[in-house]
Amino acid sequence: MTRRAAAPGRPRARPGVLAAVALIAAAGIIVLVLGRPITRVSPASSPLPPTGPSSSLAVAPALAALLRQGTPDTASRYWEKPSAALEAAAAGADDARFRALGALLVKDGFGGAIIDLGREMTGGWYNWSERKCPRAEPGCYALAWRHAVDAMRSVPGQHFRFLWTVYPGSAAAIDAWPGASYVDLVGTDIYDWYGGPRSTYPHTASGQLDHDARWRQVLTQPGGLDWLAQLSRLTGKPAAIPEWGLDFHSFGGQDDPAFITRMLGWLHAHHAIGVYWVFQHVTPDQAVPPGPLLGGLGAFGGGPAGVNGLGLLLGGRLQYAESFLPDDQPVSDSSAQPVLAAWQQAGYQLILGVPLVPLTVPSYNGPPEPGPQPYQLADYPDALAAFRQGVFAARRS
Repeated sequence: MTRRAAAPGRPRARPGVLAAVALIAAAGIIVLVLGRPITRVSPASSPLPPTGPSSSLAVAPALAALLRQGTPDTASRYWEKPSAALEAAAAGADDARFRALGALLVKDGFGGAIIDLGREMTGGWYNWSERKCPRAEPGCYALAWRHAVDAMRSVPGQHFRFLWTVYPGSAAAIDAWPGASYVDLVGTDIYDWYGGPRSTYPHTASGQLDHDARWRQVLTQPGGLDWLAQLSRLTGKPAAIPEWGLDFHSFGGQDDPAFITRMLGWLHAHHAIGVYWVFQHVTPDQAVPPGPLLGGLGAFGGGPAGVNGLGLLLGGRLQYAESFLPDDQPVSDSSAQPVLAAWQQAGYQLILGVPLVPLTVPSYNGPPEPGPQPYQLADYPDALAAFRQGVFAARRS
């Protein structure tokens, strides 16, 4: 696997963006805590608004102030080399591709999929990053998003929901906001890593990992959980965490059951969707596990067997599963069909990660986890017990 320099604040494992088999770049377990209905906005009937100096022109002041939290687009070295593919998508060049993807999803029985489109655009590690718009057209990501959503919503029989996901502690999202009528769910990604000086995990005065300090940052940083809760309130869109999980890298929180307990509590309190990263962290199983339906729970496990494996650990049958189209290929039948085929008879509701434009930069892997294999959730009984307790506590309430 090739490497690139770590993005500031994100020395992150990203296996498989150059191979469709990995189907990864933002995934995990879905923990959907039911409690309020998720409504879908009907397709916009008006034409796309004209491109202006910012996509925030029609945003209410309170929402605009929230979306401006984070590194502003006036910061030094904010803008990167523009992505020609993103500029073209903003002008509608990929509309036919997204319309064809919508038709394929409907044909294959996934007309109700949640589409995690162009994720983590506030970072700089994807070709669809808002920072790769031309300086003179900072809202090109939002325009590209609108084109993709309009194209997919134009397909008869669809009832897709589109998930708009930032990355916390990075760029302000004001230029990337496409407007409430183009978004069905709002999200951010949360891992138990970083938080201290020089991109290290916070430590106490005695040198121990400071899980409490890290949790305070998870709540309060731009794009963090408090930010997401406010965004959900201001827009009326349900919240989602399409990536969250433990981290056993040298910069992670290691075995931190309190992180799992706190995250599950937050998800339940905010009636939010949560996606835990479980790929390579459970033993795959080919059979859907017996036991009760764990309504609202799911997993990204690299395929159905990984989702089954998490269900076995948690003691029931998961409802949701997440998968990803290859990041390094244009959206097409040939790239999507192999992904969809794995899920047609799997018995899970699909959440599908879709790149806004193809990824052309190498993936960064980050420092290796200790030991020859990624951590196994079953090897940490305290963390697994916290997961089980949090899941079943939500089911009882």
